[in-house]
Amino acid sequence: MNILLDNDKKIDFSLNDLPVLISGREKTGSSSFAICLLANLLKSGHKVILFSAHPAAKEEFRNQVGANLENAMIIDSDDEDDFINIIKNIQDLSERVVLIKNIDSYSQKIFESVKNLKQIIFAGDLDSCQFADDLLKKNFSSKIFFSFSEKDPMEELKSLPRYSGKIVSEKYNGVIKLEV
Repeated sequence: MNILLDNDKKIDFSLNDLPVLISGREKTGSSSFAICLLANLLKSGHKVILFSAHPAAKEEFRNQVGANLENAMIIDSDDEDDFINIIKNIQDLSERVVLIKNIDSYSQKIFESVKNLKQIIFAGDLDSCQFADDLLKKNFSSKIFFSFSEKDPMEELKSLPRYSGKIVSEKYNGVIKLEV
């Protein structure tokens, strides 16, 4: 899938666009976007790690990348302690892009375990996230909102088209969506 900005201009995210915060309530498109972003980074040659509370996200990632899973690590457990133990022992963690999907399902200790990573994507409902205040203090290269957030309010988010997000970054500013 392609990621499109405003007037259907295709954009490709790179490591320079990380770290990324993707926020959106359920059924807004934020989950699909996060999975697509990670799949595109894998397809462009980067090593990745996917951690999600929902098996459907892992399945969708597998569907998007096909057999190209050599540089992908999908953590099958949704237990945050399992995730923390696994990432503590990954030799090449600094070379991998880590997606923590469903941030609203996890506790502060998840944030503490990855807060210093530069190649990271946090995705989920910011307003329901236990560590939202710490996320908002983090210096993100890119922030993408698929729904209005009380924690980081932007008035223009109230009128976003369905399944579209508002990106604010050093490189991009506008409405972003997936080409399906």
